[in-house]
Amino acid sequence: MKKLILYILILCPLFCFIGCDKLETNGDFAGMWQLTEWKNLADGQIVADKHDGIYYSVQLDLMAFNGKDQYLARFRRTSDSLFIGTVYHGPKDDIVGYDELAKYGVPADGKFAIERLTKQALILRTDDVRLTFRKY
Repeated sequence: MKKLILYILILCPLFCFIGCDKLETNGDFAGMWQLTEWKNLADGQIVADKHDGIYYSVQLDLMAFNGKDQYLARFRRTSDSLFIGTVYHGPKDDIVGYDELAKYGVPADGKFAIERLTKQALILRTDDVRLTFRKY
C-alpha cells in the first residue's frame, strides 16, 4: 500500500506537467501591467499616468494593448529587449501598423529596451520615452 501511494505521489505531478501543452514561459513578464507613468525623456513631460487606463497584458507569445481600443500583437523578448511583432486591431481584425500603437507608448519601430523587470515592476525605454508599469 505504501508503494502504491509513493507511485501516485511521484506520477501525479508528472502527468499534470505532461498534460499542460501550453505552459507560460514569460516568467515575471507574464500577466497584466498597468501603465503608471509615460515620460518623455527629452523634456521630462509626463504624457500619461495610471489614470489614463493603459494596460499591457502578456500571455505566451501574445500581448494585448488595452485602453480605449484593444490591439493584439505577437512579440519576442530577450533578457534586455522587447520586440513587438505583427499587430491586429482586435482579435479578428486586419493587421495594422505600429502607428496605431503610438497612443500606448509603442515606438514607430516596435522596439523597447527592458530597463527593469521584477514580479511587480516593469520599465520599458526607448531613446525618447520611459514607460513605467506595475503588475495589476
